[in-house]
Amino acid sequence: MPDLNHILFTAAMKIPSEPSHTSSGLDDLERKQPCVRIVLLNWNGWQDTLECMRSLERMEYQNWQAVIVDNGSTDDSVKRLKEACPEMTILEAHKNLGFAAGNNLGIRLALKNGADYVFVLNNDTTVFIDTISALVEFAEKHPGAGMMGPRIDRRNPQREWPIRRKLDFATQLCAFTPLRRLVAHVPVVRSVFYYTQTQPSAVYFVPGSALFFPASTLQKAGLFDENTFLDFEELIMAEKVRRAGLSVYFVPQASIWHKGSASASGLRAKRYIENAKSEEYFYSNYIPLSAFSRLIVRLIRFLAYGVRALRYRNYREHFNEFMEALWARQSVKAG
Repeated sequence: MPDLNHILFTAAMKIPSEPSHTSSGLDDLERKQPCVRIVLLNWNGWQDTLECMRSLERMEYQNWQAVIVDNGSTDDSVKRLKEACPEMTILEAHKNLGFAAGNNLGIRLALKNGADYVFVLNNDTTVFIDTISALVEFAEKHPGAGMMGPRIDRRNPQREWPIRRKLDFATQLCAFTPLRRLVAHVPVVRSVFYYTQTQPSAVYFVPGSALFFPASTLQKAGLFDENTFLDFEELIMAEKVRRAGLSVYFVPQASIWHKGSASASGLRAKRYIENAKSEEYFYSNYIPLSAFSRLIVRLIRFLAYGVRALRYRNYREHFNEFMEALWARQSVKAG
């Protein structure tokens, strides 16, 4: 694995002296606006990344820069992105570091280069003209907001509503297992677990496809916990933010469009394996569940994987690896 400090140093030297989306010096409006750095993580998805970049370029907000972290793509993503965006900063990790460690590369560079706010954004998203303006406006008025999430529009919206209550056993079952499909269609039950109102509100968790942080939060609470490879990153980060004495907010006045799991969809069995590892790590280090609750959750995960194993060879081939991940006891401590 390459020296990450060298990666950051090299990328910092490549950052243009002017914002990538302007052709002249900062005007008065930009000088008055806080500096927002946007982190996009790319893994074999250069087409989605370019679509996201085009939407960013149409925003009304002026004082922003984006950094693309290529997370060890095995296609020609780096070449394509450099050709399409020669002025853009691209960090090359040279291997797939996972969501947390990959995004942390971009966050460190953002903080090093004077970000007031950091927007960690999935590359398969589209922002709207006022997305960042609305987030910055809310953050400036609410200094206790340590982590914010916009409204996320998609074809299957029930998967990306903010969670309004602590992740106890009932919330885990109704919001993070196949039961969520039933809960999502019963408004009375849905309102117990999800926040779907149109006014900003403190919530327990916001979806991880778009996370907006004041730089001071990341300096105080720390970056993403790199002990997970995929999934539960936003849940862990929310816990770290609360432990730092700050709050998590849903800001529906800001919105994005999310295609949904564009990168993870190609992982197949590996997605379930990494999810099981991350879930065990989360409950071992952040929010403990009783032994009985963990048993029920594991059984549900086993059944969900088993159904796919009956249909798909890839799941059958990795069945033993999944079982080891599902029943492993986490010895790694939170970082």
